[in-house]
Amino acid sequence: MKHILAFVTFFMSMGLLQAQVLDTVNVFQTSDTLFCGVDTVVMDAGPGFESYAWNTGETSKTIKITESGLYDVTAIESGGQVHEAECDVTIARIIQESDSLCYKDTIFLVVNENDLRYQWNTGNPDDTLYYLQASLRKSKTYEVLISGGDNSCTDSVRIDMYPRIYVEFEQNQENKGCPGGDCKGQLRVFASGGTGHLDIEWDTPNVDPGDSSYAIGLCEGYIGVHIFDDAGCRFDTSYWVEVWEMPEIETTPDTITYIQDPRVTFWFENLSEDSISLSNYFWALSNGISSNLPNPTFSFGSMGEHNVRFEYTTMNGCVDSNIIIITVASVELLVPNVMTPNSDGANDTFIITIKPPEEDSPGRAGGTGSGNYQPINDYYISNKLVIFNRWGKKVFEATDYNNDWDGDNLPQGTYFYVLKCQGELGEDIFQGAVTILR
Repeated sequence: MKHILAFVTFFMSMGLLQAQVLDTVNVFQTSDTLFCGVDTVVMDAGPGFESYAWNTGETSKTIKITESGLYDVTAIESGGQVHEAECDVTIARIIQESDSLCYKDTIFLVVNENDLRYQWNTGNPDDTLYYLQASLRKSKTYEVLISGGDNSCTDSVRIDMYPRIYVEFEQNQENKGCPGGDCKGQLRVFASGGTGHLDIEWDTPNVDPGDSSYAIGLCEGYIGVHIFDDAGCRFDTSYWVEVWEMPEIETTPDTITYIQDPRVTFWFENLSEDSISLSNYFWALSNGISSNLPNPTFSFGSMGEHNVRFEYTTMNGCVDSNIIIITVASVELLVPNVMTPNSDGANDTFIITIKPPEEDSPGRAGGTGSGNYQPINDYYISNKLVIFNRWGKKVFEATDYNNDWDGDNLPQGTYFYVLKCQGELGEDIFQGAVTILR
């Protein structure tokens, strides 16, 4: 049998890809052939034959192939002698969707043959799959070494990056709103680069009709903006829309007062005065009474809870308020019935205090002498205490008594007191007995 030389010619794809060039392939000596980056391979059975029959169905001396496969030919001489040859051709090439992409777009490069060995030129030795996925940040030529059997070749493709779009927000937000949904923020974005005309789209309909780079009426929070160019590239980003900061305000805490003296003096302190001052403020009760004094005194005419609102306006025009709850209760005095003025720290003085609102026990409490009590005038406007001995002789008298009587070295025995307390609504009189034990 005569050896047939199959001459293989291959055409380069756009001049970008290099293949291992073999001018001639002897199909009886070469079991397989590997080409990289070619679009078409021309297989030539050679001259001198009357007829040709390829397994593709073609009958010409040469055929063009574009896919890998096993190709054979039967050639017959004029004298009828038959010759056969076959060639296993592998055509490997990189396939990509586009040769131009946008900044940070993800590229997928795939070798059409997936049963060979691969090494991409990314600098990562682990990039050995038949495909490569990467994020494009600049124009770049990607190359892959393809190996199969004893053959190897390289294919490469250049991916060009469209001009990058650059986005910058105005250094200082033009206007700010107030916390709590006051949407007065204004923001401008500057876009450059890209291809051709740039279109700007905001995640809000509140855009200046004459200038799409300018968004208005923005609430606190992130606002998204999207830039598009004529190449179909886009740049997405967002910006936190700021609002004016509010000051830290301390006010009178929630307080319990008593109907006998239901007056409360209020106060406030701006802890942020150095940076955020107040332009206006006022106090308001639920009954419509108000005051713009810094330390007003209000009197509450009924028992129960009363809300007092301290409303203020900042230098930036933002309004906020604090609510103080004033609880007005009725006084139930606790007067001791025993004193032991022996300087032991317990019951040394005649301490009159009140039954706490949360205490349900009706029993009396003796003074502790420790000073851990409130004076009577915390509950009443004024008071007067008179103490008598068993014969009706006055032994002690005090106006605005301050829980400091220690018995004045009186002898042990029982004494009687009269306590008159003047309240906002009238006078309360308390009478009883106290025993001094020594």
